[in-house]
Amino acid sequence: MIISNLLQGNQICKATETRKTADVNVPSHEPYIPTIQPSSFYNCSSLHCDPIKLDSITQISNLAQKLRFCFLEGKKYTCQKLKYQSFKNIDKLLFLSNNIPNKVFYFVDCLLYSDGARVCHRKDETDSHAKLVDTGNIVRPNEANILSQDEFICEQSEDKRITCDFNQYVPYNDEHNLKESLKTKSNVLLKTGTFLVNLDYNCLTSWCGYSGEVSATRRIEHYEPPGGKVYRCYYAKGQQACKELYGRMRSVYNDRDWLSS
Repeated sequence: MIISNLLQGNQICKATETRKTADVNVPSHEPYIPTIQPSSFYNCSSLHCDPIKLDSITQISNLAQKLRFCFLEGKKYTCQKLKYQSFKNIDKLLFLSNNIPNKVFYFVDCLLYSDGARVCHRKDETDSHAKLVDTGNIVRPNEANILSQDEFICEQSEDKRITCDFNQYVPYNDEHNLKESLKTKSNVLLKTGTFLVNLDYNCLTSWCGYSGEVSATRRIEHYEPPGGKVYRCYYAKGQQACKELYGRMRSVYNDRDWLSS
């Protein structure tokens, strides 16, 4: 609960209590209901709460910052502690999109390998898992040591700078436990649009995550495999069964959205 009230214009920001779960052994999530208008934010790390402007995911995903956000509830402002790390991913995405201007936010699906590396694909359609598997088969063929699939959020600026923030913690009331699988730091290969982007592990003040820039490519024409027919093949018990996907020669990778996703 916020100790003191905040002044927003001529309105008083009244503090509200945050929800707590009864069982401390069960992960907890804070529901976020997106507001029509962006919230006002304050840094309450000292005795005073100072206004702060959010312009990046790196500011609010840092647990060390004591952020409060205020929003209109009827004719009065309500202020709450920003428990961003306790939001579910979909609520994080809505919160970021509503409150940080001039940035695009999206989910990223990843294949997590045993050596700590990730191969990822921007998640924007229902068949994104198939695209993710295709990307993994191309950049890391014949790889048998895939541990699991992971999801996190990326931010892309107008100058094509990509910053990705992992959900590193599991929330338990007001405490957060670090996920075991994220203790290994490794680079990330991200497929977004027509580009493969290398994301490197970087730290900005006390925030650490992955970032990189979309580089222009010299490729003009898309690649069409020879043969005129394309098959989807499945393997089981040492046998292979294939099904023809198209009855005529088509732009395969364009149909699979390699150029438009």
